[in-house]
Order: sequence, then structure tokens, then C-alpha cells
Amino acid sequence: MVLRPYNNLNIGIIVLLTLILVVGGPYLLSHITSVNHNVIANGLLADMLVTFPAVYYFLIIRPLKLRVWNLLLVITCCCGVAYLILPPQQQQYVIQVRKLSVLAELGVFIYALSKINKIRAEYRRLQAKLPDTAHNLQQSITTVLGNQLAIRMLASELTVLRFGLLCWRKVVIIPPGARRFSTHRNSGYVALFSVMLFVMLVEVFAIHLLLAHYSTLAAVIVSAISVYGIIFLVADLSAVIKSPVLIIKDQLLLRTGMRWRLLTSPDNIEAIIKLKSDFESDESCFKGAIIKSSANVHVKFKDPVTVSRLYRSPILITNLMMSIDKPEAFIAALPVT
Repeated sequence: MVLRPYNNLNIGIIVLLTLILVVGGPYLLSHITSVNHNVIANGLLADMLVTFPAVYYFLIIRPLKLRVWNLLLVITCCCGVAYLILPPQQQQYVIQVRKLSVLAELGVFIYALSKINKIRAEYRRLQAKLPDTAHNLQQSITTVLGNQLAIRMLASELTVLRFGLLCWRKVVIIPPGARRFSTHRNSGYVALFSVMLFVMLVEVFAIHLLLAHYSTLAAVIVSAISVYGIIFLVADLSAVIKSPVLIIKDQLLLRTGMRWRLLTSPDNIEAIIKLKSDFESDESCFKGAIIKSSANVHVKFKDPVTVSRLYRSPILITNLMMSIDKPEAFIAALPVT
């Protein structure tokens, strides 16, 4: 999406206001007398929970014609930041505000649940056309609920939870006649995953026990974040294993798990080569390898193709580097040599 100049200015104002509140606020609180400390803290609380969301609404949501419920995400983030940087008395006010905002968020959640049948129907329709669980799950949610930032974030989170918590579910059935190529066997990613998982599990217990001596709340928060990190790591490997590259008649589906994917025609490939160790890519080349050092195929397209990415906006590319098992067989399966 290309932003107009005034939208770029609005974003700059929001960034500046964020820095003033997040950086300037704590600095101000640490350099004022105890007499005025509570007054300043109340003022910062009002700016974070009222002024900033209001400014965000008029500078971002209205000009970009976003849905109003995007404001709930902003208020939630503001509450989290305010709770972390403000004194205990203001933290209690934040908790009360969160109780009210949770009611609104619950309404949005109930609305989403009311659309679950439509989402499932749209997901099944997309899966029947092309089996791509990660992309189709996100696409079905945004199609039914709207293609807004908050909805896209929700869709991304649900995709992570789908692959992380349901990693034991069977692989999606590949259409008859399709050729599949895995992307994880020769990269060493499984070994790296095992090491990272072991380290994260040890850290969860060690850090939780350490923080519990000082603050139970801090220990619970940090442990919850660490557990989510483990779920994300498991989801990444699960998605990579269950999402091979597919060549289906006149369609070529390139992807690395749920990280990114693109769909094009094999006829759109201008050149494809197996990479050598001394290959140097230009800045415009999309780096899509499962591990940076494991890229072994370079693909150049005749016409630009759209790459969908988790948590980020789609981009147009003309060439990419990626990891793929049996690169010679993959290259031989395509019309360009």
C-alpha cells in the first residue's frame, strides 16, 4: 500500500508522540520532586490511555479508513506500556481500564465466533482449490472479518497456534499428479531446532525460579512469553514439514512453512539455477531460505510475483533465493533450465 504524503506525516507524528510518552515520561518521573510526582504520573496516564488513542484515531484510523475496532488493539498496547512504566498507584487505574476494555474485546471475540461457520466454509473452499493451510487459514479469516490490521494480526496468531498446538495433526493431502519438494531435510534446521528447543526449555524453568524470588507476577509474565516462544518455534518447524513446495499442472507454489509463500505459473520463470558457494545476490533479491546459509536455489521471474509473509505486508519480487531438497530434480521439473 502506498501512503499519501499526509499519511506519512501522520505516521511520523504518531512515532514522535510514542517516543515522548515512552522515553520522556519515565525520564520526567525520575527527575521531579515527590510533591508533583503523582500529578505528573496521572497526567501521563491520561495521555497514554486517552490522548494517544484519540490522536491515533484521527491521524491513522480515519485517514486510512480502518475499522474502529483497530482502536482496541491500540488501547490494549497503551495499557500494557502504562502498566510497565508508571508507579503502582497508576497501575491500579490501568487495571480498572483494562477491565472495561476487555468487555469491548470480548464483544469482538464473540462477533468473530459468530462468523466461525462462514470462516470454515471459506477455508474449505480455498483448500479444495489449493491445499495451503497457513495461507488459506489467514485468507479465510480476513475475507470474512475484513482485511484490517487487527484482523490480520489475529489471523497470524491463529495460524501460529494452529501449527504449534496441533503439530500432531496429519499432513495435508497433496492433490493427485502434484510433485512435492521438501525444504528442511538438507538445511540442518531440524538439528538447530532441537538445540534451540532444549535451550528454551531450560531457560523457562531457570528464569522462572529466579524471578519468582523477587516478583511472582514478573515470573508468570516472562514464563508465559517464553512458552509462547516455544509454541512459535514448534509451529515454525511443523509448518515447514507440512508445507512442501508444490508443482501442480500450471501452478507453482513456493513457500517456507508459514513464513512466506508465493503462487505463480511455471511459465513465469525466466531462469532458475542451483547456487554455488560464491553466489552473490543483489539487494532486490528476496531471501527465503529456511536458514540464511542454506539457500541453494535462485529463481528469477519474468513478471513480478506477490509474496505473502507472516505478520508483515505482502511484497512484489522478481527473484528469490530459497532452500529446497533435491534441487536438481526441482529444476528438471520446471520448463526452464
